[in-house]
Amino acid sequence: MASANIVVVGSCMIDFTSYCPRLPKEGETIHGTQFKTAFGGKGGNQCVAAAKLGGKTALVARLGDDTWGGQYVTNLKDLNVDSSFVKISANVSSGIAQINVDESGANQIVIIAGANSYLNEADVENAKEIITEAAVVLCQLETKWEVAVKTLELCKGVR
Repeated sequence: MASANIVVVGSCMIDFTSYCPRLPKEGETIHGTQFKTAFGGKGGNQCVAAAKLGGKTALVARLGDDTWGGQYVTNLKDLNVDSSFVKISANVSSGIAQINVDESGANQIVIIAGANSYLNEADVENAKEIITEAAVVLCQLETKWEVAVKTLELCKGVR
């Protein structure tokens, strides 16, 4: 296992984005103009951004055992993100975000946490070595509070 100078402990989501002239009203169906899928989630986005800026990054996260989970891991590897601590949760979907965006940029977002709900303190403990050796550790609250607390307890200078 290679060390990383930036470790992110957090969420991975698959973003399903629909573009439409305006946001639908309650109970209304409207026609959209475009549809895109993308790899997202606050944790995944932070880690990929740091890697694109030249950081040696690793991600601690959970994905589902669906098509999207495998594709997400492949994407991380293609972007030189260490995915050794990205675990696949059996019989669970990957986290998804259904996003509607209107012409002005206003949006509505519904998320299903999916496998992100299964990221736990044991996952953090399993990544202890890479977390304690990192110069920078990022976490956010799109996963369980206890996961962030456990992560920060392992960091240098935080007690």
